[in-house]
Amino acid sequence: MRVIALVLVATAPLVLRPGASEIASDHLGEASVTVRLMKADSEIGRFRYDWHVVANDGLLLVTSGEVRSKPFIDSALVKRHGLAPVWETSQFGGKAARWTYDGPRVNQHTYDGPVFNFQELDDLLRSLPLRESYERILPLYSEGDDSLEMDTVRVMGRDAGGRWTLRFADPAIVATYGIDEKTRRIVRHEYVMRKTGSLIRYVLE
Repeated sequence: MRVIALVLVATAPLVLRPGASEIASDHLGEASVTVRLMKADSEIGRFRYDWHVVANDGLLLVTSGEVRSKPFIDSALVKRHGLAPVWETSQFGGKAARWTYDGPRVNQHTYDGPVFNFQELDDLLRSLPLRESYERILPLYSEGDDSLEMDTVRVMGRDAGGRWTLRFADPAIVATYGIDEKTRRIVRHEYVMRKTGSLIRYVLE
């Protein structure tokens, strides 16, 4: 039994932390994207993402839009190289919140190591090494329920057109991403809700 346990530990994915040298985020810069959130043929949300390069190696992501007719805006500042989060503010309906990050600390919480935030997840995924079978555990602070998740990502492979498929999984969803090899843009993004089996798709405008 002990041998089996040691083998399982040895083959478990490594934990990726903010600032890791394998995070290749030089491609991130000034940009804007609008997407529609689709459930079957029904639009359930519309988002606009705006990225701004700011002083001190900062990258500011502003996400705005509405979900089921409720407007929201979220602003998140991260370090452009290494994607360590600095702060985030969110307004959804009439509620506002703010989080500050300092390595393993998020507001009043202190964890075992530095963490990412969920708002930067897409940028993190498209900055990972694009090689088949690359797999990591991502420590992601969940602003929605004020908790830390240890989620998984795996690079599944590359098609003939130079698009890589990534699989991301957390307790609520299993997501599939398509990443263009040259531009590092997300060309496919959809997820399945574990509880209901519903498929949600992001459609670029």
